[in-house]
Amino acid sequence: MKFTNSMFNDIKTAMTSKGESAFKDVLKFEAGKTYNLRLVPNINQPKKSIFHYYHHSWNSLASTKFLSTVCPTTFGESCPICSHAIKTFRNGSNEEKEKNKLISRKENWLANVYVVADPSNAENVGKVKMLRYGRELAKIINEAIDGEDSEDFGAKIFDVVNGCTLRVKCEARSGAPQKKQFVTYGSSKFVAASTLDDIDAGRLAEIHASIFDLEAVNKLATSPELQRMLDQHYFCVEDAVSSEDEIVDDEIPSKKPELTKKKEVSKPKTQIDDIFEGVKEAKSKSEDEDDFYDDELKDILSKM
Repeated sequence: MKFTNSMFNDIKTAMTSKGESAFKDVLKFEAGKTYNLRLVPNINQPKKSIFHYYHHSWNSLASTKFLSTVCPTTFGESCPICSHAIKTFRNGSNEEKEKNKLISRKENWLANVYVVADPSNAENVGKVKMLRYGRELAKIINEAIDGEDSEDFGAKIFDVVNGCTLRVKCEARSGAPQKKQFVTYGSSKFVAASTLDDIDAGRLAEIHASIFDLEAVNKLATSPELQRMLDQHYFCVEDAVSSEDEIVDDEIPSKKPELTKKKEVSKPKTQIDDIFEGVKEAKSKSEDEDDFYDDELKDILSKM
């Protein structure tokens, strides 16, 4: 293959880029609008079609900078931030317990989706984007996979061409302003299977090849990095970490780091959830104001 001017321009653009956040490819929703999406499976690694994770966030007490990081309990590992919260919950003073409410621990999911209709951004139509969702949509999707709705939907929700569209209906909570953080998705649903006539075999292969590595969207930090993050941005220890080591949610690692396991017995997630229950997630001032069956799926997909 001959090296062309177009290839050179791509290199030059990459060299001069300021580094776009991976979250630019996460769909943004608005209250009062409905979005039609088709879930796109990871056909090479079906188990990674959906990434279920926990994350901590707060506004730095040293700089007010918004911080967000994946919680190692996502991978069954010990988390220094959760350990601090448990210790404070058990033995901390009332003042320390109140301060601890500044740090949230939230549950989220990421999935690749093919955009059928996007009333907020028409340019997304026909492209693969990421759907980041919470418990409301998780309940709907999980019910369709192996719950009460699985007989009607099941594997069809991962069939891009002949499957079921996820209709994400965004409604403002009663009495709340039309802003993202007040949107509810409880009326969203999968609809009956239908065919997208504009996708042939070649186009389908392109769609499957365009999926994002969902585990690489968030920076995955080691236990020492998380402890330094806590020391500098919660306890305000100035020399705990340099500015180059700050953890923010728009950095993408080259590979998943090794997380350090502690010898102590892991605390039940239910206890951790209870400690963080009711704590509101911190928000970045710059971001929008918004709040498997491996073998079976792989076999079904191979027959499509």
